Amino acid sequence: MIRVHGYLGVISDSLRQEVADADLVVGGQRHLDALNVPDEKRQKLGLIGPAIERVQSLPDDANVVVIASGDPLFFGVVRRIRQAGLEVEVVTAPTSLQAAFAAVALPWDDAQFVSSHSKDIETAIRLAKIHPKVGVLTAPNRGLAELVDGLAGRGKTFVLAEKIGEEGQRVRVLDEQAARAVIADADVLSPNVVLVLEHHPDSPAALGINPELAGDVNVNAPEGPQPGADTSPDGSDRNPIIGQIINSDAAAAHAEAIDHALKRETKKYAGPSRTGLAAAWGECDLIVSHLALGATTRIIAPLLESKKTDPGVVVVDEAGRFAIPLVGGHVGGANELSRTIAEALGGTAVVSTATDSLGVPALDQLGWAYEGDVAGVTGSIIAGRPVLVIREQPWPLPPLPKNVTEDAESPVARIIVSERVAERVLADHGDDLPTVVLHPDCLVVGMGCNKGTEVEPLRELLTKTLEENGLALGSVTRLISHEVKAGELGLVKLANQLGVEYRTETAEALAAQEVPTPSDVVAREVGTPSVSEASVLCQGAELLVHKTKTPEATCAVGRIPARGHLSVVGLGPGSRDLLTPRAAEAIRSATFIAGYAPYVRQIRDLVRPGATILATKMGTEEERTQAAIDAARDGRNVAFVCGGDPAIYAMASPTLEMGTDGIDVEIVPGVTAELAISAILGAPLGHDHATISLSDLHTDWDLIVKRVRAAAEGDLVTTFYNPRSRTRTHQLPDALAIMAEHRPPSTPVAIVSHAERRQQEVIMSTLEEFKPEWVGMTTLVVVGSTTTKYVSSGDGRRLMVTPRDYHWMDGRVSGEARKNYTHKDLPKADENTYLSKPPVHSTRMSGSENNAETKESK
Repeated sequence: MIRVHGYLGVISDSLRQEVADADLVVGGQRHLDALNVPDEKRQKLGLIGPAIERVQSLPDDANVVVIASGDPLFFGVVRRIRQAGLEVEVVTAPTSLQAAFAAVALPWDDAQFVSSHSKDIETAIRLAKIHPKVGVLTAPNRGLAELVDGLAGRGKTFVLAEKIGEEGQRVRVLDEQAARAVIADADVLSPNVVLVLEHHPDSPAALGINPELAGDVNVNAPEGPQPGADTSPDGSDRNPIIGQIINSDAAAAHAEAIDHALKRETKKYAGPSRTGLAAAWGECDLIVSHLALGATTRIIAPLLESKKTDPGVVVVDEAGRFAIPLVGGHVGGANELSRTIAEALGGTAVVSTATDSLGVPALDQLGWAYEGDVAGVTGSIIAGRPVLVIREQPWPLPPLPKNVTEDAESPVARIIVSERVAERVLADHGDDLPTVVLHPDCLVVGMGCNKGTEVEPLRELLTKTLEENGLALGSVTRLISHEVKAGELGLVKLANQLGVEYRTETAEALAAQEVPTPSDVVAREVGTPSVSEASVLCQGAELLVHKTKTPEATCAVGRIPARGHLSVVGLGPGSRDLLTPRAAEAIRSATFIAGYAPYVRQIRDLVRPGATILATKMGTEEERTQAAIDAARDGRNVAFVCGGDPAIYAMASPTLEMGTDGIDVEIVPGVTAELAISAILGAPLGHDHATISLSDLHTDWDLIVKRVRAAAEGDLVTTFYNPRSRTRTHQLPDALAIMAEHRPPSTPVAIVSHAERRQQEVIMSTLEEFKPEWVGMTTLVVVGSTTTKYVSSGDGRRLMVTPRDYHWMDGRVSGEARKNYTHKDLPKADENTYLSKPPVHSTRMSGSENNAETKESK
């Protein structure tokens, strides 16, 4: 049994007796000393992990007592113990913050609480700037002094509660001046907590309001990326917290629609608008205000500090017609959220940011770190003045306006893309123009370290290595180490702090790299002569900084080669609503668009200003394929568009065949014509089917005939692509004749021309009545199997279906019963036959033979 006791200076007789009878006592040093716990059964509570491991090692009937400061359910150990799968009983006590509020006779039910043990003190400072009551569980170097400095000049009152509940307890109410005097005299006892108040505790205003008036605050969204907001404004991959300020029934309905669109539950703040909006400002990354625009502006005006830290705010009008990003359009994510909201409510996103209005990419929204005069350079871009682009490596950029080029004459501003810090870049290129330096995600860092190395020395080594070599921390995209370091907490924390991927490599992969500074000592320890340098080389990166080392760790840095990006994009059958979002984004992001002219015309409105377009006629496939590859090799984002799905009778295969070494290739799937016409006809592809092109321009006719005959003999539903043209007229009749050898005359045959377009035409027929002259270049032909049927829908439409042979259906199609087999009637293979294993012979073997077989099987 595990019993967790809260402790606030009082040790009861029952607790002393439990400790005396316990097999193990877990607690802080002062708790264990106060209870005179013998060394052999005490476990000091520092990090909770070792304590949990020791508890788990005990027999199930062991008695364990855990002693925790204050209320163990409040920023305490109970959560971690239960997460480890252990069952507990809890004997609670008042938390020290609760006791501190009691000491100054203030209700605490409307306060905000922060533990600086688990969060940076900046979180507490941010909350205290906008909330009238904030309680802070302090930690070394994250206490009164840091709070006073962070809240300087705001007229806050500080309640310093020291050794609360213990002998020598002291509670002092301090203004800023008095608090600074206490700090200067080092007159602060530990442990302590701090209350940060807008008013002196004796003031009636300090009593606050009934918290029920602040509204119903829901739980946060579930873990994992969600549509509409993939990352939080701080760049991490956690879900951003979204709050909604609700003041009417209409607003509540709109809020539910927004939750549905985001596929998550947002936090709701009902009741007094000013209180709710102020609360959301401190708790959320994005805020949806259902108040009037003017009211929202007046409430948040005193709270505004910086676009880099303020939450994004979107205002939604009472009718739900408009979603207006008020602040934080780019950095705060409000512009994107407003578009999602407008789509959910059937309204309009009113985005007034200049770059969005003009279709110009915002330099601070490219996903890369940046330094320099963003406002000055963006102003020149918007004004149409010449802006020079310098790429120190051919990293792909998004589409830029025609006045932003790599050969701009007499430029008034400059964009430089480099993995180096701005100081080094400007030293080489000059500082005579307003400049933004963009840092692409291209640096990989290899690190090795001693077991248990803390994150601080690792970060110090990395920072120093980058600074000495003039490399930008913002360009680091990956941290790599040896597989034995997969759980090394310091490295994991460092990657998390940097917001980059942490990856490990096997000893074999590392040992295969030829490194400049191998080590025999390292080879003996971990099976490879290098960790840091080899880790970099394993990524295919160029080693820029050889191994640097400290007593705790080693570090090396490399650059991933700059590569252009080629997306082969399927546009679907032609209808815009069947163009996938991924395809649309690939087109919008491209600086070079290539494709067959009719396909390019379909998506011309999605192409960003400044992108180059290559639209060619039929028969120039080789030319446009090579042009797309060459553009990607030149370091550009390329969208190579084609109809349907790019991997089905389209441009993906010739693109890969022509050779794409040195560029990144992505195949963006599309809704192929076969799937589109199947949906139009009903469900003809409901069972096994074949897809065959009848074009003999690239495939020998004899081979096509062989494939058609195999599909006919196999009774597969067959879709014929490229069935007929002005010069190819015999292929379709020949294919249908082969089908007729194996299928009855009544077999359904259907065609769809111009699928999902205005000219769409559907003809349903049979093998006996079908006329090949119905077919043109834009037509697909579907020949049913012997089980394919025509059925009717409720609106009188004729539909084509191939039964799936579900055994529970008994073959019932359109009222006609056809008894299928049932799975239980089929003979079943034994497991060895099913898994293609050789039979096990029962012949008895001698001892030596038996041993030999055992070794072989192992």
